[in-house]
Amino acid sequence: MAKRYSTSTVKPDGTLVPWLATEGPLAYSPENPPTSSYFFQYGWLMPRVYSDRRHYYFGTPSSLSRREVDWSIQPFVDFWSKAQAGAVARIYVREGERHADRFTSPIACYRYQTDFENRDTYVLIQHGSYLTIDVAEQPFLKDGLLVLFRGVGNKTSFSWRDWDGDLSPDESAILQRYFEVQERAFSDSEVSFQVAHAGVYRCETGFVQWKISWTDLAREIGFDPEKNSPGRQLTSAYQQSFRLLELTAAWKFVPNYVKCTTPVNNVRITSFFAGESEVRVIDPRKVEIVAPRLDTSTYRTLCRLNVGQVKRPSFSGSDGKWGFSAESSF
Repeated sequence: MAKRYSTSTVKPDGTLVPWLATEGPLAYSPENPPTSSYFFQYGWLMPRVYSDRRHYYFGTPSSLSRREVDWSIQPFVDFWSKAQAGAVARIYVREGERHADRFTSPIACYRYQTDFENRDTYVLIQHGSYLTIDVAEQPFLKDGLLVLFRGVGNKTSFSWRDWDGDLSPDESAILQRYFEVQERAFSDSEVSFQVAHAGVYRCETGFVQWKISWTDLAREIGFDPEKNSPGRQLTSAYQQSFRLLELTAAWKFVPNYVKCTTPVNNVRITSFFAGESEVRVIDPRKVEIVAPRLDTSTYRTLCRLNVGQVKRPSFSGSDGKWGFSAESSF
């Protein structure tokens, strides 16, 4: 099936929008919502991702019949219904942009009250991928900061190279090429959607026809993920998934997990239609490790960085126990 509409997300000034397109029918946003549910049916909008003729609303096999809406897409249907009624609040819209020494991802954040249970909810939007989160779960999101959770299983340490400090000319060149790959991966929503979810092999995603992955783009650009140590480290950091819900981390990442923070425009939404609240981190330098709660819980870990020291965050959690120095241990 031929693609009917442009899915380019690149503006004339080179910045990247978080919507499905920069112009045309797919350039819709919560302030300018589509008039037809047709524009939520990815099987028609992204023919390289979905090769059959089934309905894939918001990326998953589903129906928008009046009798029943599939539970997996109910939050997104609810959000756009509220958007059409003007009942959503824009928190911010961040456009993606690459500079010589950094890249920021395009992403939008809105707040609304759900129809079911009347929950106060954030929704993150990025090239057709969505995440809905209770406002209480991410208290710093309004300020542009995400709290992330990364499981380490039975390990008692967590190593993370932050890439701060002086880099060699070769390392700087590798980092710039890495950001070039990220820019390319966000420059088209159909490509972006595939890159976001390629390799996430779950029963809920088996229907997706992956044509391209992040590694494919990297090799096209000339960034070899396996050629040298810096390239392997950057690729490894990007391939790690972080959760946005601590409750999920508590039961899924047993026995140990760590808390991190990063700017909201430093993430890639992934596996959302598999019922997961997961993201991947783009720039490892913008990840800050913070201490887990020092209580009797078994969900504890000692965080250790390969480079640099752990900094105390400028905020504290509700229990007042976040933050520790590089010398702290527990």
